[in-house]
Amino acid sequence: MNFHEAKELFKKSYLEAGLELFNEETKALRFNCKCLKTYDATSYKKDVKLRITEEDINEYIDSEEFRSTIENAPVECSICSPTYREQIIQPLTQKLPLGVEGFVFGNSSEEQLYVSISNASTQFINYFRFDKKYLQHCLTKMCSSIGISRSGVTDIRSLLYSPFTIRVCNMSEGNVESAIKHSSALIDSCLFTLAYSKDVSFALVNEWPSLTKREFSLIENFVGLYPAIQQPLPTVTYHSDLVRFYLLGTSSDIPDLQFLSFYQVLEYFFLKVSDEKLYDQLFRRLSDPNFRPTPFFLDRLIQDVIDHNKITDETEMLKNVLYKFIDKEEVIEFINMHETHFGEKWYTTQRELFGKNVVVSQHEDHIIGTIANRIKIIRNAIVHSSDRYERYPRHIPFSESTKIIECEIPLVKFLAEKVIIASAIPLD
Repeated sequence: MNFHEAKELFKKSYLEAGLELFNEETKALRFNCKCLKTYDATSYKKDVKLRITEEDINEYIDSEEFRSTIENAPVECSICSPTYREQIIQPLTQKLPLGVEGFVFGNSSEEQLYVSISNASTQFINYFRFDKKYLQHCLTKMCSSIGISRSGVTDIRSLLYSPFTIRVCNMSEGNVESAIKHSSALIDSCLFTLAYSKDVSFALVNEWPSLTKREFSLIENFVGLYPAIQQPLPTVTYHSDLVRFYLLGTSSDIPDLQFLSFYQVLEYFFLKVSDEKLYDQLFRRLSDPNFRPTPFFLDRLIQDVIDHNKITDETEMLKNVLYKFIDKEEVIEFINMHETHFGEKWYTTQRELFGKNVVVSQHEDHIIGTIANRIKIIRNAIVHSSDRYERYPRHIPFSESTKIIECEIPLVKFLAEKVIIASAIPLD
C-alpha cells in the first residue's frame, strides 16, 4: 500500500463513518465531526475539528505487514497469530494504580515470552482502525470532552479509542489455534496473579463493549507517568473457571456475592474429589492379593459404589475438598494472624451464627471439619431465603447480618486462593 492509497482509504472510511471533509492537503486530511451536546436540558450541535497527519497515515502503512500476519481471533475484539495475541480486558475494580504504564509479566526488553497489560498497542488500533464497531467507539470519544483541543484542530490519533488490552508476545506456536490455547492459559495465570498479589482485577472482553461518554475516563487511564509494574512470568496455569469465580469475588462490593463466589471455587471440586475417594477405595480392594472375582468380593465392590452414590451431604464433600487441597498448618497460621491483626477471636471463639453454635477448632484433627461446618452454615443462610429449609434464621441482604457475612469472607477467600493454587498445573 502506497501513501496515496492509504490516504484515500482514510478519506473514504471516515466519510462513511459520518465525518465531513473540509480540507484535503497533499499529505493530510481535515474533518468536521458534528456532535450533539446536551447542557441543562438543551441540545445543540458542536463541530469537533480533526486532522489526520502524514505521520498517522505512514504509521498505518508501516503496520501493513503486521496486519497481514494476524487474524481476528478468538473473539471479535482480539487479534492473534502464532507469535502474538492481544485482546481487550476491562477493569473490574477502581483500584488501578494511577500514573503507571501498566503491568508486565516477564522481561519485555528481551525477545522472550512476556505478557503486558496497558492501553491498546498501535498495531491493535490500526488493525481495527476502520472496523465499524471500533469507529463507533472513536466517534463517541470524539464527541466527548476528552482530549479535545480548545483551539484549532485536534490530532485524530489522540481521540482514537484505546481500551485496556492484554498482550502475549513472542510466542513460538505452529498455528493460531495452538497460540490461542497457550495464550489463554497464560492470560488466566496473569489475571489471577494480579488479583491475588496486587488486588487489581481485570476480565477478558469477548465483544466490543457498549460505552457511554462518561465511561471513557474509566477505561483509558494508564497515564504512563511511571514505569510498568513488573511481575514474574507465571510458570503454572490456573483453572480458567476457578479464576473467573475468584475475579467475581474480588471485584464485587456486595458481601453476599463475594462469599458465594469464593465458595463456588471450593464447590467446583465436590464431585471430582468425591469420585477420587471412590477410585482409591476400589483400587485398594482390587490390589489386595486376597481379592478374587467371587460374589463375596464383588459384593463389597458393589456396596462401595452404592455407598458412594448415597453421599449427598455437601458438608462432607466440602471437607473432602479441604482435606485434599488445604494445608492444616497454613490455615491455622492464617486464622491466628487474622485474629491478631483485628484484635478479635472471631473464628476461634464459640458464637451463634444463624441459629447454630460454631467455633473453629485449632486442633489439627478437627480444624478442617469445623471450618467446613461453619462455611456451609453461612452458605445456606445466604442461599436459602426460607427458614423452613432447616428452621433456622436466614441472612437478609443489606440487614444487620451483613456484618456477619463480611467477617466470614477473609477465611473463605483464603481457602479459595489455596484451592486455586494447589490445583494449578505447569504451563506447557
